[in-house]
Amino acid sequence: MELQIKSQELAPIEANLAQIKDYVSGVVSKYQNAAYTDEEMKLAKADRAELRHLKEDIEVKRKQVKAKWNAPYVAFETQIKAITSLIDEPVALIDGQIKDWEERRRVARKELLENVFNKWNTLGPLLAFETVVDAEMMKLSVTDNKATALITLKLEKIGLDLAQLESIISPEFRTECIAVYTQTLDLAQAVMKEKTLKTEKTKQEAVLGSAEPFPDHVPHKKADMAEEVEDIFADTPNMPEMDQRESRRFVITGTPAQINELRRAANGIGVKMHEVF
Repeated sequence: MELQIKSQELAPIEANLAQIKDYVSGVVSKYQNAAYTDEEMKLAKADRAELRHLKEDIEVKRKQVKAKWNAPYVAFETQIKAITSLIDEPVALIDGQIKDWEERRRVARKELLENVFNKWNTLGPLLAFETVVDAEMMKLSVTDNKATALITLKLEKIGLDLAQLESIISPEFRTECIAVYTQTLDLAQAVMKEKTLKTEKTKQEAVLGSAEPFPDHVPHKKADMAEEVEDIFADTPNMPEMDQRESRRFVITGTPAQINELRRAANGIGVKMHEVF
């Protein structure tokens, strides 16, 4: 069954358009290149009102014809919409069931991919499932088998990338570089991280290496520094025996020169200091 339109031919609208055009052309010709002085502003306003009134009269007629012309279509459209609205209710009912089915499939797909991820992920919490899964794997048009193959291949590539990182990144910076890779899965970005860390370390070593001795006016002289460090440890309650080593963390604030002197003083009494950046 299809909608059949039996009559839609419309006759041209008859009107004295040629005469109206000639009349309007004659009226507006008087105002071509019109110029008014400041004293003639009242006349300018009157002329503007006359032209606007002429246009309004024509527009009123046009709108009347349009309304009458559109009346059959408006009646036709109202009846058509009443018919098509009958279709909307079952469409909405079916659509709701389809969306519910699609959502259940998405949940099942995510569970499937999480199981595969948990099985083949060798990095534990360092690698997040959300970082590995992508839109292609979650598409409902993709079969479960293909989605499983996609995430498996991606995990294999991650393993190969990590092996390459371990072979080219020095152990000193390996942890930071691997962290960058597991967050971005961008091998080039992880490699660049090592270069950045090396640059930072070079700058720090340059600063520490250029440290100068304390000037004479500084209250704590070199000779006093070792004694002061010894006094600090001597005043510590329950100080363990010297042969029992333990590690503690301190935050030391000072100039590079002062920190260098503290390091030398600590080394002088057998205390090992390790910088953590």
